[in-house]
Amino acid sequence: MEEAATGGRGTVTPFASMFPASEAQKAAKRVEEKIGEKQKELDSIKEFVTENTNLINLVSRLPDELNHDIMVPFGKAAFFPGRLIHTNEFMVLLGDGYYAERTAKQTVEILTRRGKTLDSQVESLMANMKDLKAEASFFDVTASEAAEGLVEIREDYVEEKFREKHSKSDDKNNDKQVEFEDDEYARIMSRLDELEKEELEAEAEEVDAKDDVESDVEQPDAAENNDESDTDEQS
Repeated sequence: MEEAATGGRGTVTPFASMFPASEAQKAAKRVEEKIGEKQKELDSIKEFVTENTNLINLVSRLPDELNHDIMVPFGKAAFFPGRLIHTNEFMVLLGDGYYAERTAKQTVEILTRRGKTLDSQVESLMANMKDLKAEASFFDVTASEAAEGLVEIREDYVEEKFREKHSKSDDKNNDKQVEFEDDEYARIMSRLDELEKEELEAEAEEVDAKDDVESDVEQPDAAENNDESDTDEQS
């Protein structure tokens, strides 16, 4: 059952109306059962992996000797002594009841490929179980939230209000940007005025220094002219 939110802006929906606690618990239980089935399948494949690994080790060792003394099974509960010969010859099942004669090395290669296939099946099952566990956890949490009376609040999306709200926000940001740019411009112009003033003062000082040097040069010339005039008068 949906209830109108305050001011008619949206709806408030209890979780229990969308996901009843009893239904969520049943869903979680079904997922848990699937996880149990996958776990049994995983255990079975892991046994095949172990048997395949042991078989690879056995086939690799058999060609080390020409024959091996073994106990040959006779029926379900009886054994009798025997000898294993032709230790480098194996009948390998290829599938669909077809067998092929292979050497120990070739047999190990076939068993290794089968082992890789089994490993990929194990990885696939583990990934599947991980997803199922996440699904079961979701249903458990949903059932708990529904039982606690949690609600979902939805507010209607109105494009014009959304645009107006974001337009005001953009205007504020633009005003701040313009104010910052004005302050930065004023600071730069003030600095330029200071530099221009310093440059003018430096030029003025340079002109004064040049005038002083020229006046110092002219004074010795005037003194020499005076000496020459005095000499002429005496003669």
